[in-house]
Amino acid sequence: MNIKKPLLLLCLAFAAIASKAETMPVMKIEYDESALNYDTYIKGKMTLTDVDGSVVTLNTQFKTRGATARMYPMKPALNMKLRDEMDASLDYNLLGLREASSFILDAMAIDRINMRNRVCFDIWNDFSKLPYESDFEGRNGTVGKFVEMYINDTYKGIYCVTDKINRKLLNLKKPKTNDDGSLQQVRGVLYKHGTNDIEDQNNPGFFVDNTVYIPQWHDAWELHEPEDFPCEEAWQPLVDLYNNSNFDNFDYVKEHFYLENLADYTIHLMALSISDNWGNKNKYFSIVNIAGDDPDTRFVVTPWDLDTSLGGEYDGSKYDGDYLHWPIEDIVKSAPLPFAAAMRSDEFHNIMRTRWIEGRSGALSIESVKSRLQAYADLFISSGAWQRTVEHWADKEDDYCEMYVNDLQKEVDLIGKWYENRFAEMDEYFQVAGVENVSIDNNRAETEIYTVDGIRVNETVPGNIYIVRKGQNVEKLIAK
Repeated sequence: MNIKKPLLLLCLAFAAIASKAETMPVMKIEYDESALNYDTYIKGKMTLTDVDGSVVTLNTQFKTRGATARMYPMKPALNMKLRDEMDASLDYNLLGLREASSFILDAMAIDRINMRNRVCFDIWNDFSKLPYESDFEGRNGTVGKFVEMYINDTYKGIYCVTDKINRKLLNLKKPKTNDDGSLQQVRGVLYKHGTNDIEDQNNPGFFVDNTVYIPQWHDAWELHEPEDFPCEEAWQPLVDLYNNSNFDNFDYVKEHFYLENLADYTIHLMALSISDNWGNKNKYFSIVNIAGDDPDTRFVVTPWDLDTSLGGEYDGSKYDGDYLHWPIEDIVKSAPLPFAAAMRSDEFHNIMRTRWIEGRSGALSIESVKSRLQAYADLFISSGAWQRTVEHWADKEDDYCEMYVNDLQKEVDLIGKWYENRFAEMDEYFQVAGVENVSIDNNRAETEIYTVDGIRVNETVPGNIYIVRKGQNVEKLIAK
C-alpha cells in the first residue's frame, strides 16, 4: 500500500486548517530583572515577530509603570523606549501603530480576561473625538495590539502594546525654545490626574522639581507636557482653574471645558461602569496652546487606565457572573470637580442625553460592545494564546495564578449579559424608550431632524436640542 499520497493529503489538510487559525505577534524582551525599577530606565533589547513572519530587533530601555501594576511583579507592566545603535531616541512604526519612540507594554494583570482596557479604549475612540483637528483624525485615546510576551526567555502570556497619550497624539503645540535650547515660552500643556511620586499629599504645592502639583488635599497631578520644561509657568492654567474655581457655577465650567467632550467622558464612564476613573486619578487634562494673542484655554479630558470596567474590580475579584454594580444614580451624586456643577445643569443633562442616544446606536450599542469582546476572545482562543496563558500560570504557586478564567468564552458571554442590563439602566436613566424605533435611510441625502426622543419633526423650537442626520452624518443641533 502506498501511504505517501494519503499522508501528503493529510499534511495539506492540517496546513489548510492551521492557515485559517488566527495568530498573534510574539514579543521577546531582555533586561536585567534585578535592576528594573519605577524611577529610571534600564537598557534592554526587544525582538518582535509579527504574524506575517517578519522580525525586528531593536535596542530598548525599560522601567516599570502603574501603581497597582507594581503589585504584580511576576507579570510586570512596562514603559518601553526604542533606541538606535548610538542609544538615541528611535521612532518606529511598531505593529502598525503610529510611529513613535515610546510605547506601553500593558500586562493587564488585574483583568481576568486581559482585554477590558483595550475594549473600552476602542469604544471611546469610536464614540468621541477631539473638539479640534489633529494629525490622527481627532483620536483622543490610545490604540494597541495584543502580543504573546517572553521576558528573558520566560513565557508571560498576553500583553497589549499601546501608544501613549502625548503631545503628538493630541496635537499640542511644542514649547518655543531659545537658540541655546532653553525655554522661551510654554504653549501646549498636558496634565495627568493622580501620582504616586508624592506619598504625603496633605500639603498643597509644587513637588519633585515642578513635575507634580497638588492644588488641594490628596488631589495630585503630574506634568506630562512640556515634558522637558517642568516649571510653574506650565502649571499656571491648572493653578488658575483651581484658585479661581467656582465649580458650583455651570457657567464657569462652560468657560473652561468643551461641554460635549465632558459629556462624552461622563457617558463613557457611566455606560461601561469605569469606576476607578471618577475621582482624583486616571484622566488627563490638556490645552492645545496657552500662548498667543487669543488662545483657546479650554481643557480637553482624555481617559486613562480603563481596566476597572464592564463589571470588573480593581483586584480582579469580580468574575463568573458576579460583577461590580456601580449604580448610575451614585455616579451622578458623587460627581467630582468639575463634573458636579455640570451634572446639576439641565443643559448638560440634555447634552449627555443626546450623546447617549447617538452612542447607543453606535459605539455603545449592545452589538458593538459584545462584538468587540468577542473579536478579542476569538483571537485569544483561536491563536492558542489563552490556553498557553492559563496553563503557564496554573503551574505557579503565587495567588496571582488564579486570576485567569479557564473558560474565556463563558466569561465574555456573561460580561455581554452584564452590559445588556447596564444598557437598559442607561436607557431608563435618560428616558429614551422608543428611540430604537426610529428608522433612518442612510442613502437619503436630505436633512432629517429628530427630537432626542426619536420623533421626526419638520420645525424646531428655539432652545431645544435636536439630532440632525444628513446621509451618514449625525450632529447635534440647538435650535435658535
